[in-house]
Amino acid sequence: MVSRKFRAAAVAAVFALLTAGVAAAEPPGAADVEKGELLRVGGSSYPRLVRLEHSDAANGGAADGRVLASMTTYADRTGFAVIHESRDDGATFRRIGEIRDPAGEDERGMCCSTLYELPRRVGDMPAGTLLWAGTAGIGADAEQRRSSIRVWRSDDHGRTWSFLSTVVEAPVGPGVWEPEFTVTEDGDLAVFYSDDGDPAHDQKLVQSRSSDGIRWSAPRETVTHPDFAVRPGMAGVRRLPDGTYVMVYEFCNYDPVHVCTVWTRTSEDGWDFGPPGALGTEVVSETGTQPLGTPTISTTPDGGLLLGYQMLAHDRGGLAPGNGRTLLHDPDPSAPGGWREIPAPVRISYNQGGTCRNFSPTTLPTADGESVIHVTTDFEHYIGGPCEAFVGVGPIGGADASGPGVPPHPLDGS
Repeated sequence: MVSRKFRAAAVAAVFALLTAGVAAAEPPGAADVEKGELLRVGGSSYPRLVRLEHSDAANGGAADGRVLASMTTYADRTGFAVIHESRDDGATFRRIGEIRDPAGEDERGMCCSTLYELPRRVGDMPAGTLLWAGTAGIGADAEQRRSSIRVWRSDDHGRTWSFLSTVVEAPVGPGVWEPEFTVTEDGDLAVFYSDDGDPAHDQKLVQSRSSDGIRWSAPRETVTHPDFAVRPGMAGVRRLPDGTYVMVYEFCNYDPVHVCTVWTRTSEDGWDFGPPGALGTEVVSETGTQPLGTPTISTTPDGGLLLGYQMLAHDRGGLAPGNGRTLLHDPDPSAPGGWREIPAPVRISYNQGGTCRNFSPTTLPTADGESVIHVTTDFEHYIGGPCEAFVGVGPIGGADASGPGVPPHPLDGS
């Protein structure tokens, strides 16, 4: 069962992977990245990609078309974020900035971050303003931890950052995780995040809103389940060209065969995604395979969706041949059953879960919409060593990439 204790252990494991290179219990071996280039050295988690599309309105001049990548890392007893920039559509990246939040210092740590460009003005922030948010305070023991979600702002396309606000500060013990932004139809900044502090729910998804990015409303439930052990979490939100908002999230401990399945909901206004207790729509590919855990989405220029995830399973359990080798693409989200596997530019072998391999990957279409930029994480040198980010670019179309079969995953009940 995925529980609060598991979440605490998982956060501690991510923290350990970023801090040093001490081998874990698995035997040493070469990194299992089949394709892709090392994006940076120094430990990485929760990579995120964004293409600048509204920079004319922000300070510093036009920068539209540039691709930015953010990751959280750890050095000198401090958790912080690093920002990289690509001016060649993901082929190469260079470091341009970092976010050193005092709340992540003294081994308190940072994780679970997001990167977002405002598509329109919110408060005094013009379109093109960049926002970064992450969870601070992950390093303490679970019984002493006091986590918070903190927001930072950049007006010069990611080079310098200033603290903006705290969305929520959890009580001692429970955690708040994985913020995700969107701007609602009526112009407010909305944030969605995972919360495991409700005695009635091991974890739930909640949301808050702000007219200026500084003062935040009281949290409201987004996705819940009456069974205490079921854990909805890791929301991702994107707005389609037709104005529809799509949310993707994981449901853990709901399916007796698969540990964490992936679901979607839609909204007309970016705020109301339906009754919290509704399940939504489960993501299943046209061949019956199911993505498992840590979902992220991006939109293609023609209105399609790209889905990143950690593992891929058969519908009756066991890992599918495309596990660690594919992404999912839905060219027409308005039509049911459109998800299909496409080759992943970065392919991860021996992909059986954990807090590094293919954990919370990120995707972004290239400017022409023909290819996808893909960033995910794996061990660089040996199993249990530093967890690093790798990047690759590959076509959205193309031949099947499932390749040879892999053994069933023991957690999938097969």
